[in-house]
Amino acid sequence: MATVRRLYGAAPPAAILDTLEDPRERERLTQRLGRVVEAPDRGFVDRQLALLRKANLGLVSISDDAYPGLLREISVPPALLYFAGTLSVLARPSICVVGSRRASRRGLINARALARELSETGVHVVSGLARGIDSAAHEGALGAAGSTSAVLGCGVDVIYPPEHASLAGAIVKEGCIVSEFPLGTPPLKHHFPQRNRILSGLALGVVVVEAGLESGAMGTVAWAVEQNREVFAVPGPIDHPGSAGPHRLIREGARLVEGIDDILAELPSLAAKRAEVPPARRHCGGANSGTADERALLAALDLNPKHIDELVRFCHISPAVMLPMLLDLEMRGAVVSCGGGAYALAASRRTM
Repeated sequence: MATVRRLYGAAPPAAILDTLEDPRERERLTQRLGRVVEAPDRGFVDRQLALLRKANLGLVSISDDAYPGLLREISVPPALLYFAGTLSVLARPSICVVGSRRASRRGLINARALARELSETGVHVVSGLARGIDSAAHEGALGAAGSTSAVLGCGVDVIYPPEHASLAGAIVKEGCIVSEFPLGTPPLKHHFPQRNRILSGLALGVVVVEAGLESGAMGTVAWAVEQNREVFAVPGPIDHPGSAGPHRLIREGARLVEGIDDILAELPSLAAKRAEVPPARRHCGGANSGTADERALLAALDLNPKHIDELVRFCHISPAVMLPMLLDLEMRGAVVSCGGGAYALAASRRTM
């Protein structure tokens, strides 16, 4: 936090500001980083501004109009948000979907399906880019040709886990990635409980799909309760460890979720949005991929897992197109997700 205060309070070096041709951009950066404080770390500010410009990343302070309004209301809002992509998507009504990194097959399908339906209804989906439920939620939202955002426990220029680089790229095209941590910050363990308050703070409610009792997802719920957000939980088999967290939440008053209507019933403002969404927008993720791309993808797959990066290179299909196509094929039982961004043909698949 001390580093954030130094960055927020330090005067931007004139040499960096002079490289910005747009006077309005210079003024915005001056306002964001311009108040002089005692002994500012000018070298640190210098490096951050240079990195922002080089990587085409953004920076917004809590005093800016572009700062997410819901997040500004929490008890400890971040002074600064670094971002990649389109920050304005966070002004849309949002739901946070989180859960176990070691999710079951059923949990992953549930997370993708819920996120897809939320996105089709016009709801923005927020999650943490982690393995398991988080990545499934992002994929589900993208599969509906909707927007999704990821909150990181590291710098926005440090994608973690690294195998989600393609997913992160697709998210940036349709939404944004945000972090309160300065550029170059590694994914240290103690960063994630801190970032969880942002996950819940950006959303009207938090949906938990599989989680242990001491998991990060349950920590996000604790922040949600403190922030007066709605809490939802998807039940699971009683013999699965990931059911312990959701079942406890349900016993303590969280809304049991069997489908999207259970979420919309608690948030009338979201239910009203369903009628505003044109029917043509729904279920368009897979169809937009085209049959030629689908045939190329199926031809590239076999029963041995292949990483999405390899498939992108082989098929010459962008990750933004391939992710929803893979989700659609998975829902139809043609392919299976093998974890870690890898996919394979379903063993029972017949020639299509």
